[in-house]
Amino acid sequence: MAVVTAGPPETSRGRLMSKLAKRRTANGLTLLALILGAAFILLPIFWLVDTAFKPVQLAFLIPPHFLYRPTLGNFQSLISGQDSQYVADMLHSVIIMLVSVGIALVLGTPAGYSLARSRFRGSGAITGWLIVAYIVPALVYIVPLYAIYQKFNISGSYLAVILYYETFELPFVVFMMRSYFADVPVTLDEAARVDGATRFQAFRKVLLPLVLPGLSTVTILAAITSWGEYFGALIFTGPSTTTAPVALQNYVGLETANWSTLAAAALFLVVPVLALTGVAQRGYLRTVTSATTG
Repeated sequence: MAVVTAGPPETSRGRLMSKLAKRRTANGLTLLALILGAAFILLPIFWLVDTAFKPVQLAFLIPPHFLYRPTLGNFQSLISGQDSQYVADMLHSVIIMLVSVGIALVLGTPAGYSLARSRFRGSGAITGWLIVAYIVPALVYIVPLYAIYQKFNISGSYLAVILYYETFELPFVVFMMRSYFADVPVTLDEAARVDGATRFQAFRKVLLPLVLPGLSTVTILAAITSWGEYFGALIFTGPSTTTAPVALQNYVGLETANWSTLAAAALFLVVPVLALTGVAQRGYLRTVTSATTG
C-alpha cells in the first residue's frame, strides 16, 4: 500500500509566499496603471483650473509657474468687466439647453414607450430610422437646415438652434427610452389595466417611476450634449443668441490669446457638467439601492 506524504512545510510556505508576491505585484501594477490613467484624464482639468486662477502675465511662461498668488480677476472680467457679454452668452446656452432637452423628453419618452409596447405596421421601419438618425452625424443636417432657415428667415434665432439640436437629441431620447421601457415586464402594464387604469395612467403612474433612473441618465446625457455643442451653434446662432462654447473663440486671436480669461470661461462650462453628473449619479445609486432593498 503506497503512502502519500506531504511536502516539507518550507516548500508549502515558499509557494504561498510566491503567490502572495505575484498578487502584490499584480495589484501594484494595476494601481500604477489606474494612477497614470487618472493623471492623464485629470491633467487638462488641472491645467484649466490652474490657468483660470493665474494672473495673465504668468499664463504664458515656459516652464509654467505653479507658485503664485491666485487671482479672481479673470472671473470678475467675465462677470462685470470688459468680457461681461459672456454672462449673456451663458444665459443663451441655458435657454437653448432647457428648451431643446425639454422638447426631446416630452416627445421622446412617450414615443419610446409606444415603440417598446406596441407592434404596428411600420414600427420596425421607425426603429430602423431611429438607429440611422442616431448614428448619422448631426452635421449632415446643417446644409439643408441652413437653406430652410434662410427661406423662412429664422436663421440666428433660438428656434433655429433648438430645431437643429432636436435632430440628434430626439432620436437619442426615443432610442434609449425604448430600451428602458422594453426591460420593464409587460405584466405590470396588464396589472394596472386590470385595476382600472388607462394606458396613459399606467404609463405615468406605474412605468415612468420605474424607468426614472434611466430617464435621469438620458436627461443628463442630452443636456451635456446640448451644453457643449459648438459647430451647429456656430452656424445657426446670431449676435443675440450666441452660446457660451461659441463665445470662447473670442478669447483666441490670430497673434495672441487671453489664456487666463479663456480658462475661466471654459471653467464656467465644465463645472456645471461635473456637478450635474455627480448629482445624477448619486440619485441613480439611491434609486437602485432603494429598489433593491425595498
